[in-house]
Amino acid sequence: MSYHIRFHPAVADDLDAITRWLIDYAGPQSAARRLDEIEATIASLADLPHKGSRRDEIAPGLRAIPAGRKAVIAFTVDDDAREVHIHAVTYAGADWITRSKSRGR
Repeated sequence: MSYHIRFHPAVADDLDAITRWLIDYAGPQSAARRLDEIEATIASLADLPHKGSRRDEIAPGLRAIPAGRKAVIAFTVDDDAREVHIHAVTYAGADWITRSKSRGR
């Protein structure tokens, strides 16, 4: 049985900023490919919610996985509710740790 994916409201801004940056840097086709890779990685968490490295030193239960070559997805898993909570999506060295901490649980 798969988990439901929930997004912190600011993740939409994360993805929008990544899109704009990629379009400016590499063009719209490359941006679309990278975003597809990021979205596929997020979708895969519905079936494999416990993958990635646990980063309890940052926040209890926080996990991080790479996506789209230079992206990082930070998330927690609520097994009781069968939900994956996406806290932040960053790209190209952006500070996913600070974003994850500030967005809490």
